[in-house]
Amino acid sequence: MHEKDRTYNGWSNYETWNFKLWLDNDEPTYNRTKELVKASNRDAGELASHLRDLAMDEAPEIQASFYADVMMASVREVNYYEVAKSLLED
Repeated sequence: MHEKDRTYNGWSNYETWNFKLWLDNDEPTYNRTKELVKASNRDAGELASHLRDLAMDEAPEIQASFYADVMMASVREVNYYEVAKSLLED
């Protein structure tokens, strides 16, 4: 199988771009993200872990199904470290 370029709008993939988009454009999530950035002590690895936890905590509870599996697969594709580095650069 050949790996294709999955970059999207300058991010490593669509899922990462979409996650960052929501962090920046949903006010409660934006405010929560600012708190996480402060709490991370400018450590990208720590912030990435907090962002992953945020994504998992915000995932809706739905019954086991194809759609639940696809949704969680997308959440796992997010490059949280890339997002953390971007937030720390801002």
